[in-house]
Amino acid sequence: MKKDWNTVEILKHSRHDWLNKIQLIKGNIALERLDRVKEIIEEIVIETQNETKLTNLQLPSLAAFLMTYNWEQHKFTIEFEVLGELINLSEYDQSLTEWCEQFFSLLEKHVDANGENHLFVSVELFEEETRFLFDFSGIIENTEVITQSLKKKTLKNIELIDCSVHTHELTVSVRLVK
Repeated sequence: MKKDWNTVEILKHSRHDWLNKIQLIKGNIALERLDRVKEIIEEIVIETQNETKLTNLQLPSLAAFLMTYNWEQHKFTIEFEVLGELINLSEYDQSLTEWCEQFFSLLEKHVDANGENHLFVSVELFEEETRFLFDFSGIIENTEVITQSLKKKTLKNIELIDCSVHTHELTVSVRLVK
């Protein structure tokens, strides 16, 4: 599931993403929908700020995984946000990336490819702990397998706090532990 992107591929996908955003802005300007243009620009600013925050957490493998995920064909798209004061999480990079890769792979196997599936990842940085919340909306074909897999899955430094899986939504909360 993990792809090593070369520089040309990264630039190609990044350029494609930016051209799509510019086309959205141009189209809405042509339709004189300036309120929508402002919304699109604000969405771009927020997305870029979250990418910056994610990269500043010193999680290069996880950041690369999340920031390039939508560049390949998958059964769901992702979006992410980073909330709180930035800290160095470099010691968790390998385990977090591995956990996310396994979790995303699990979802890929058990969601309906025809559904409008979306996963929102929220990184919450508190003084006392760091949490990762995964909020999925779409069509889940086998809720029991996902629930059991998540409850069995243990990785160093990552603890499952909560897991709720239904046919059209899923929420998972994990925290980092020393």
